[in-house]
Amino acid sequence: MSETGHPLAERYLDALYDLPDTLRVRKELEDQLAATLTGGHHVCIRGFWRIGKTTLLKGTLQRAAERTGGAGFSLDLRDPDRDDGLPQSAEAVMGRVAAKVQEFLNRVGATELKADVAKPLQVLGELAAPIFVGFDELIALHALGPEKATAVIGALLDTPKNVKVVMVCHLHREVDALFESLILPVAASVLVPCLSDDELVHLVQTPALAEGITFENEALGVLADVTGNRPWELFTLCHLLAARLKPDFKGTISAAQVEEVITLDVLAETEDGQKLVDNCLRILVTAMTAEERTVMELLSAGKEGEATEDALKRLEASGWILAADDGYTVNGALMDGITRAVVEGEIKVSVT
Repeated sequence: MSETGHPLAERYLDALYDLPDTLRVRKELEDQLAATLTGGHHVCIRGFWRIGKTTLLKGTLQRAAERTGGAGFSLDLRDPDRDDGLPQSAEAVMGRVAAKVQEFLNRVGATELKADVAKPLQVLGELAAPIFVGFDELIALHALGPEKATAVIGALLDTPKNVKVVMVCHLHREVDALFESLILPVAASVLVPCLSDDELVHLVQTPALAEGITFENEALGVLADVTGNRPWELFTLCHLLAARLKPDFKGTISAAQVEEVITLDVLAETEDGQKLVDNCLRILVTAMTAEERTVMELLSAGKEGEATEDALKRLEASGWILAADDGYTVNGALMDGITRAVVEGEIKVSVT
């Protein structure tokens, strides 16, 4: 089976990695964060893996530049020369930041200015225009250890008056305390929310309608139930579903067709499907705190047990659980099923 047989499959795959303007459903949030930046504040974008932090970063920088007539650029702090992306030294990170600043200066014609590796953003104060800088994947700094990560973050926040930064900070038990102590006191923080139902419908139906295809309401409901209204899971499942269609198919997609692709066995047949499973496991096993994972496992298994108020609040705020009349439920049948499989021993995991 080809994973990209129907042209609709390619549309959803493209949206995963380069969201077109027609599918930017979080423009209101982008505007809010851009207003925060132009009002003179740094911004911290938080969330677990694959919730849309990087897309929100890019949109916020673009909107801030449009509002002010200024300019912006961003840098992924992962080491591009390593498979694991982990930087090997603070000096290497600061060198890459300085190089990116220098690249920007050259691009705007300020070739006489030179970025200092120790304080690379300071030179941007020589420019008259507002400058907005994005730093993605701050979680990579964890590899440097607390002391050096603290020093790097401090340097990135050391900006002249005309420069404001947007930082993408994962929710992860190994870095939460660091980010919360260093960044949150000096930056406006936002947890990236799950999609609204209307946003989900737009993301699914817009590419489909362009190919003469419509998802039935029941099919949209299944996608919402399975994904918990998370965009990466949504686009991946739609891509896998469209890949099963005949290349010339036009018409409606039913709930039954969606349900065919959401079993663990079917997901494991493709690389993209396995990525869905792996991402859920990575969040559950490596990112959540022990207390948060306990909550998820109790809810998925339908068992009673002790749960801290802090864990419940954090999981609800991040969109992984929903309050119900009789307590809480896991938001997203995919994560619910994977967590249950871990509890029942169907999926073996180890904590590192």
